[in-house]
Amino acid sequence: MIAASLDLLRLGSVRRRLALAGLATVSLVFCFRGTVRGDGVAYYGYLPSIFAHRSFDLGPTFDRFIAAGVPVARQFLEITLPTGLTADYKQVGAALLALPFYLVTHGVFLLVPGRQDPDISAEYQLAFAAASLFYGVLALVLIYRFLRQLFGPRPAALATTGVLLATPLIAYLLFEPSYSHTFSVFATTAFALYLYVTRHDRRWTQWFLAGVLGGVATITHAQEVFFFALIPVEAIWQIWHRRWSLQLLPKYVALMLGALLPILPQVAIDQLLFQRWLPPTAPNISFDFAHPHLLDLLVSTRHGWLAWSPLVVVALLGLPSVVRRLEWFGAALLTVGLAEVVVNASVSDWWGGVAFGSRRLTDQSLLLGLGLAASCAWLLQRRLAPLAIGLVAAGIALTGLLLAQYYYIIRGDIGPPWRDFLLGQVQAVPYLPRLFAQGAVVREALNAQWLLAGYTALVIAGVAVLAVWLGNRLGLFKGSGGGDRPDPGRARRPGRSRQPAPIQSPAIG
Repeated sequence: MIAASLDLLRLGSVRRRLALAGLATVSLVFCFRGTVRGDGVAYYGYLPSIFAHRSFDLGPTFDRFIAAGVPVARQFLEITLPTGLTADYKQVGAALLALPFYLVTHGVFLLVPGRQDPDISAEYQLAFAAASLFYGVLALVLIYRFLRQLFGPRPAALATTGVLLATPLIAYLLFEPSYSHTFSVFATTAFALYLYVTRHDRRWTQWFLAGVLGGVATITHAQEVFFFALIPVEAIWQIWHRRWSLQLLPKYVALMLGALLPILPQVAIDQLLFQRWLPPTAPNISFDFAHPHLLDLLVSTRHGWLAWSPLVVVALLGLPSVVRRLEWFGAALLTVGLAEVVVNASVSDWWGGVAFGSRRLTDQSLLLGLGLAASCAWLLQRRLAPLAIGLVAAGIALTGLLLAQYYYIIRGDIGPPWRDFLLGQVQAVPYLPRLFAQGAVVREALNAQWLLAGYTALVIAGVAVLAVWLGNRLGLFKGSGGGDRPDPGRARRPGRSRQPAPIQSPAIG
C-alpha cells in the first residue's frame, strides 16, 4: 500500500487521480469503521437525545449503548447530577457539526417503511461517523491547497500525506471516527486559514464569520480556545508595522459576537446539566501546571507525540522557515502549538487515556503540514527527493505497525518499556492485514447484510466525494500565498524561485 501510494507521484495527472481514488476507495471499504464507541458515545449522545427524543437527559441513550455491549467508559456515563439529569462531560461541537447528517438520515428513515432505532441503529451511527469523515477529508483538502500555493504541488502532496498517514489523525479518520478529533481538525483549520486569507482589509461580515468558526472550534474541544490567540498576535504585528487603528475595535466586537453564536448552545447545556457557565472537567481530570510532564508527553511510549509519530520531528525542523515565510501567522500557530503542549502535559492524564498516539495534538495538523512541507521543499530544492519521500514513507510504515500493535498487542492503557515497545512493532507485522478487516462495509458484507453494506458504501463514498469537491470549490486561497510584506531576500535574488526546481529521478519521475 505504501509503495503504491508513493508510485503515484510518477503518474500523469489523470492516472494519478484515478489511482488515488482507487486507493481511497480500498481504504474506506476495508478500514473505515462507521460505528460509535468509546468517547464517541458521549459526543454522539446529544443527537438522539435532543433531536429524536426531545430530551436533555442523555441517560437513556447512554444506557442503550451500555446494554448493547459497546466499549465505553461507563463510569462517566452513569453519573446522575443534582438536576436529575445524566452528566455528559464531552462538548457539543461535534454533535452540532454532525447534525445535518443525522437529520438527513432521520428524514430518510421517516419515509422508508419500517422503523430504525435513532439511538443505536447502524444507519444513525453511520451518519455521525460519516460526518466525521466528511470534516476530516475537507480539512485535509484545505490544508493541501494552502500548502500547494505556498510550496508547490510536490511538497504539499508529501506533507499532506504525512499528516494523514504518519500521525494519529489516520486512526481517528478511519478506525475511531466517532471521536471529536476530525471535527476539531476541521474547525481549527478553517478558522486559522480563514483569518489568514482575509487578513488584508477584512470586512465586517468576515470578522463575524471568523468568530463563528472560532466559536465552533472552541465547542468541539475546550483547548481549541487557544486558537483565538491568532487575533492578538495579528494585532501585535499590525501595531509593530503601524497598520493597526482604533477603527478595528468595533470589528473585534463583531468577531466576539460571531464566536458567541455557536458557544451559546454549549453554555445553555452546561447551565441545564451542571448549573454552571463553563464546561466542567471529567471527575478524573485535574491540572498541575507546576509539574508538567513535558518529556513524557513527547517521548514516552505511553502515546508520546514524537515516540508514536517520529515524522513530527521533520515537521518541527521546518517551522523556522514557516515563521519567516508567514510572519505573524506562522508565529501565532507556533504559539498555539506550544501552549497546547504545555497544557496537555499538565493534565493528570497527559497520555490521553485509551487512545492511539498523542490524540489531543491532532488539532496541530495545519502546523505540522506547514512544517513538513517546508522541510520537503528544502530537500526537493537540493535534489534530495528520495530522502524526502523516504522519510514520509518511513513515517507511514511505522504508523501502520503502531496501529497493528495498538489494536492487537498492547490492548490497554499502558506505556510498555522501550524494549517491548520496539519489539512489539516487529511482532505487529502479522497483524497488519487485520487492519484491513475492520471496515464496516467488509464486516457487513461478511455477515451477509448486503443492503446495509451497499448503503454504508454509498454513504461514505458520497461524503468523501462531497468533501473533496467542496474543498476544491472554495475560493479561499486566490492570491493568499506568502507573507504580508516583500521578502528582501527575493528582491536581491530575482532569479531564484521559492518553488522546487524540476527534478527527474526514479523516485518521482
